[in-house]
Amino acid sequence: MLRQLLSRQRVHVVQVCRHMSGNTAPTEQSIKAKLEQSLKVESISVQDISGGCGAMFQIYVQAEDFNGLRTLQQHKLIQNILKEDVANMHGLTLKTEPTNR
Repeated sequence: MLRQLLSRQRVHVVQVCRHMSGNTAPTEQSIKAKLEQSLKVESISVQDISGGCGAMFQIYVQAEDFNGLRTLQQHKLIQNILKEDVANMHGLTLKTEPTNR
């Protein structure tokens, strides 16, 4: 059962990657640059977890702009900055922190 589920997920990711290759897929560098230009970033990590096709990303940001904001507000801020990129993604994992922790 688990093997079948993992196999289906792998096939789905391959299909998404093939679809994304026809679009202008975001890259780790382009996402990082947009966030660094828009926020006062203290620490940032952007990883393409889709195998390199730009369909899924894991992002960690610690920024002064998050001070006083709830986690949901921090995530909405990131999603707004990356609005065009998110529209072309299959998945996004966010972890954010304010600098005053």
